[in-house]
Amino acid sequence: SPVGTAMSVSSQSDQGRRGRSQTAVDESLLPPFVHQLDTKMKEYEREGDIEFPFEDTTGAGDENRMRGNWSSRTDSLLAIAGFTFGLGNIWRFPFLVYKYGGAAFFIPFAVCLFVAAIPVFFLEVSLGQFASVGAITVWKAVPLFKGIGISSVYLSCLLAISLAVTESWSLFYLFESIGFSLPWSDCTNSWSGKNCTAPGRMECSQMNGTLLLNGSCLSLIDGSITNTTLKSLVYFHKSVLMLSDTVDGIAPLNWYLGICLQITWVAVFLCLFQGVKSSGKVVYVVVVVPYIILGVLIVRLLTLDGSIAALLHFMKPDFTVLTNCKVWGEAAIQAFYSLSCCTGGLITLASYNRFHSNLLRDVWLIPLLDVICSLSACVLTFSAIGFTCRLIGVDIHHFQLRDGAHLLFVFLSEALSQLPAAPLYAALFFLMLALIINSTLLFVVETVISSLCDHFAEHLRKCRRHVLAVTCIVMSLFSLPFCSAAGMYWLTILDRYALRWPLIILAFLEVTSLAWVYGVDNLLDNIKWMTGKYPPVYLFWKMLWKYVCPIVYMLILSFVWQEWETLAYEAYTFPYWTSLVGWGLSLVPVVIIVVAALEEICGAKGTLSQRWSSVLNPDDSWGPALAIHRAEHFPLQIPEARRLLINCDDDLPPSEIGWKESRDVGIGPHTHENGYGGRISTDRLSHAATAASVPVFERETAI
Repeated sequence: SPVGTAMSVSSQSDQGRRGRSQTAVDESLLPPFVHQLDTKMKEYEREGDIEFPFEDTTGAGDENRMRGNWSSRTDSLLAIAGFTFGLGNIWRFPFLVYKYGGAAFFIPFAVCLFVAAIPVFFLEVSLGQFASVGAITVWKAVPLFKGIGISSVYLSCLLAISLAVTESWSLFYLFESIGFSLPWSDCTNSWSGKNCTAPGRMECSQMNGTLLLNGSCLSLIDGSITNTTLKSLVYFHKSVLMLSDTVDGIAPLNWYLGICLQITWVAVFLCLFQGVKSSGKVVYVVVVVPYIILGVLIVRLLTLDGSIAALLHFMKPDFTVLTNCKVWGEAAIQAFYSLSCCTGGLITLASYNRFHSNLLRDVWLIPLLDVICSLSACVLTFSAIGFTCRLIGVDIHHFQLRDGAHLLFVFLSEALSQLPAAPLYAALFFLMLALIINSTLLFVVETVISSLCDHFAEHLRKCRRHVLAVTCIVMSLFSLPFCSAAGMYWLTILDRYALRWPLIILAFLEVTSLAWVYGVDNLLDNIKWMTGKYPPVYLFWKMLWKYVCPIVYMLILSFVWQEWETLAYEAYTFPYWTSLVGWGLSLVPVVIIVVAALEEICGAKGTLSQRWSSVLNPDDSWGPALAIHRAEHFPLQIPEARRLLINCDDDLPPSEIGWKESRDVGIGPHTHENGYGGRISTDRLSHAATAASVPVFERETAI
């Protein structure tokens, strides 16, 4: 009988719960029409990806058997922390603090983090957890903007190539650090030029000069420059990069660097081989160990002469910078990029959460960890500056710092080479750097894999490992040219054009489409559906998503374009055709969004107004991935629930027509909460339980 079936329904594959005691129902008490209804309703058949619609979601196993889930909340938290804490926290944030007012820079950074980064971070995490799908499929919420998801995957591919090349540099330095001395600690090597200079041989302070990062000394008296070069910079250019003089000078290829690159991609494949089950365990190493090493290095550098003085000097606040619009623009850019938004990674990582995970906690905890890591990077950098200036004999007021790869692979490697037991600390530093980059790279690649497997679920989900293998092989081939003599130039083009302003465009379109088309109230209702409560200050989030964020992203974009400079690396200025290549790469996401929107409109059926309505409203399959979660609010969408809550309109006895009056779920006074947001109408069972009490359905029955 249908009531007896509902009492014992469970996952078809779960054999362990068959022995669960059920409440017996006397079938003789059921009215005749129920037996006719039972013959009219078809048995449940799996639709789409919902294979286990009524699986117990409170146990230790996976809630979503098709895609899998994080084994624990710690796995999810560490994964998101590892994804967000990346190179920008290490090689750019300390430079901004150094350049723009010291500790005063934290004020505009915190404000911009709150209004530019956290809102879109919250939006992507909630969207991924609600739908439990990848960055492309999640746009069933607003099909017209599906191109945003495709563009995110495209940018993730470019970002993966950039990260893999940078990690190969770290591995190269790590292997070179294993020995009794560091190869860049003196100028007696084959790669050393005539201008290679050891710190002890150059007394810039005697010239009353300013020490430049490349080792040259700029005289403050006559403006002359002593043509000297730090040995670490010579090593980075000549031995690691084998840097050519022009961007079109491809040869030679550093095969040692190429081997490190292949090791990087093999490590990515092995870490993602079992999906989130393997990567969820890897994060305990690639995320936790770097924090430990960072603490060790900070403690060691703070014990050196000059480190405390430099730290106090560079962190001294200069509040006059708060009136400078450029400072606010740089703070907004850094805040936006610090949380790795709009690459699809946050959506992907959150999609493996259990549906009722407390995402409100992550929204504040992850940015807090990110800020702490950025502060730690500042302490590490400034203490190294103080030690280096004391060693060379230069006043810290005359030291000039640069951001980017030079900060890590030139300046910090130079400072570490002067420490006692230098190979040990250098190996720890580059191991930390490799793990930090790897933690981001893992989940950038996972974004690509999950997005493809979810979008083409029927063909690719069953062969996920093959997709992973092909993706790693293809990306390793595309990243190999960056190990050539011109690789640094092409990496600069990639970072300057494709991985900068397109992300801001995606952020603007993402917030605008979800807040104005999908509806900010629907977003907040979805969050309440998952967490059981609305976010604090309901009206504040509505104003932030609908009005503040779009305006902020337009201001950031205008600032980026206004501060655009001619592309250059060191003293080399890139030719004009490289700008065309860069703009071509950066315009691809815009083209994808337009083409995908046109495809959705042309593929819709009906009149023009019907087509617009179709592409602007959520797809029929939009919502929680599992039937048990859909049934908490929409039980009529679930076949098992429909069997008990509605009747067939055809062939019902006239005496039972009155039963139709209470067919709508949750309408009328005779309803009660089931404890999970859904409502059960007692009127539905009034005929089925005449003398006996109304059966109480368990949550696994999804009604």
